[in-house]
Amino acid sequence: MLSDTERGILLRLSEFSEEIEVSWDVPRAISLPGLADSLGLVRSSLHKPLTRLEEEGLVFSRVAHVIGGGSRKRKVIHITSLGREKTIIMGKNTLIKTGKLFGTFPEISSIFGRENDKEILTKQIFDGGSIFLSGLPGIGKTSLVRNLVPEILDLGWTVRWATCYSNTDISDIALQWTDNKSLRNISSLTSFCGKKKNLLIIDEIQEVHPRHIESVGKLVDELKHSKAAIMVIVRSPNPFNSIEGFSEHRLLGLNEMEGKNLLPKDMDQTKALEIVSALGGHPLALHLWSPESELPEEVEAVQNFVESNVISKLTKDALSTLDELSLSPIPLETNEIFDSNGIDELDDSAILRWFEQKSEPHHLIRNVRRSLWSNLEREKMHEKAASYWSEKEGDDALWIETYHKIKSKNFQNSSLIDNISIISKDNSATAALLIEDAIELEDDEYLRFKAVDIAFERAEYEIIDDHLSMIDDSPQKKIRTARLLRINGDIDSAKELENECLSFFSAADKIRFKISMLVRKFDDRIPRKIEILLAEEILSEIYNLDFENISDTDRYTAELTLNLLKHSIALDTSNLTLASQSRSELEIILSNNQEHLMLLDLRAKLAISNSSELIDLTLESVHSFIQTCSDQLKKISIIHSTLEVTKPDFPDWLIESHDGLFQQPLREDLAAHRRMSAQCWYWRGVIHQSHRLSYWQEAIHRFRAAECNQAANELLKELTKSI
Repeated sequence: MLSDTERGILLRLSEFSEEIEVSWDVPRAISLPGLADSLGLVRSSLHKPLTRLEEEGLVFSRVAHVIGGGSRKRKVIHITSLGREKTIIMGKNTLIKTGKLFGTFPEISSIFGRENDKEILTKQIFDGGSIFLSGLPGIGKTSLVRNLVPEILDLGWTVRWATCYSNTDISDIALQWTDNKSLRNISSLTSFCGKKKNLLIIDEIQEVHPRHIESVGKLVDELKHSKAAIMVIVRSPNPFNSIEGFSEHRLLGLNEMEGKNLLPKDMDQTKALEIVSALGGHPLALHLWSPESELPEEVEAVQNFVESNVISKLTKDALSTLDELSLSPIPLETNEIFDSNGIDELDDSAILRWFEQKSEPHHLIRNVRRSLWSNLEREKMHEKAASYWSEKEGDDALWIETYHKIKSKNFQNSSLIDNISIISKDNSATAALLIEDAIELEDDEYLRFKAVDIAFERAEYEIIDDHLSMIDDSPQKKIRTARLLRINGDIDSAKELENECLSFFSAADKIRFKISMLVRKFDDRIPRKIEILLAEEILSEIYNLDFENISDTDRYTAELTLNLLKHSIALDTSNLTLASQSRSELEIILSNNQEHLMLLDLRAKLAISNSSELIDLTLESVHSFIQTCSDQLKKISIIHSTLEVTKPDFPDWLIESHDGLFQQPLREDLAAHRRMSAQCWYWRGVIHQSHRLSYWQEAIHRFRAAECNQAANELLKELTKSI
């Protein structure tokens, strides 16, 4: 008769196909460390059951390259055909998941005991409760919740799991919860996810950087009013215990009878109980225990045990790898680590947590290791890491390099701002925390202006106000203050400040500013034809612009933008003469950009097609253009024009094309992109009416961020009427 451990091994191995038996690269889950993690056991407790299973012909072992586990081959275990037959005879319980999963889930692992904790938490979840699950690092919070998920799925619930890191913000949580829908507004995210039979999980929330912790806290506070069950997993002490409406469940160590199950089965029971007691029933500490370990005195903390019995016994290579991983702000792949020679030893010692191919130290071990460094040692390590990451390419490399530079206190403001500007194009959350860390070390006006600009991109108006209050009066401050006033609806004060600033601008800057205001004025509406009076006002301002004293390059850019604007106004107002004139000018300017000219012609055809036959022919051309167009903004532009013409009977291919736009996010640092993004969310709410509330809330938020208050107010009225 098989033991529970032997049954668990077979069932776990049976989840993998026979094909991996001859593969060069195999998943970590079938290595000894991987099996031990998934079964919730120490490595040493696997030797006897594996030997017995191999003797009976139920499993076999070989050496292979483990994905993410370093360069050397490692022992892996495969189930035999006889073993697979055995699992069928055992009546393997195949989980029938009737619910839906969203997010990157930690790998499920066996847990021992915790029956009372399971019962309490399960009841609270099914009652739609809001729960803080707190406890020491490594106490088993994540494993416990992960083990509750199958039962919840069985009952048809939707489970959404978000794991936090330092650069996690609301948008990142949304991406994990919603299958890559980048909702940034608290209300829209709550509307989308906060429904009955939804379990919303935020894990490791204490890792969130102080720059984002307040907004994430506001999200948590808002979610408690929804119909969903909320589970926030947090390290003790809980930094959010001031939020009302949550019950807190503190996870303690295992009792002696539960804890001894994590130790080898053949161990003397008295000795096992002594070990559990000495380690306070701490599951991770029990996993880390080895026969050579010295047990701490009762007054000694688990952290001291980790230092004296785990970290101190590592080789030089393993310590070097541990230091690098402990220093990093995010988990790393093995091939990203400068000194990865110790990765196997760390894994064999149960020190690492794995996220597919990425790893990081268990936070208890990471925190203990960090506490052993002096400030000077830490800065030198960050300096070395910055140098290493500077030689790598890619978005992650740049932000990790910049992170290490700041932490080393060895950076130049100008180059730092350049790096952060690049990062903010696609990841404003990371850019925001980096600039805040830099300001904390060196309070510089230019750093604060950059912090303000990033906060504008993110629609964080209180943060903008805080930074502006710390900057001396200047034209640069006034122009940003005017933007804030405009967003808050004080248009007259905004115009007054803008006019004050114009006198300090160069001729080119003045033209750029005025043109940007004209484009914003044109865009400041929900998708519909422009009003004639507004069109005439914009055209009048265009014709009154003064182009003296600007360079040829600036003139070229200005004429391009203004002719595009005139062409759009002409199509909206059916002014064929103006459309033809602006098209002729654009043909000269865009002589080498046939794709852009084709876009203009398609938009014109959509605007003037007055029969179903002409519309059908134009739609065929539009469909072809979308499939071949390489420019995202051009693609979005023609899709939106086509949606306007075809509503409410949108072709399926057009809906699919619009949905596909969200797979590639628009830049966050450009106002035109932010306005286009707002329009995308508007149309998404038109197309997908079941999510209209959430999508239009997001559109309103983004219109305001793009300083399009009129559009935001118009859409708010439409939303109010529709619900």
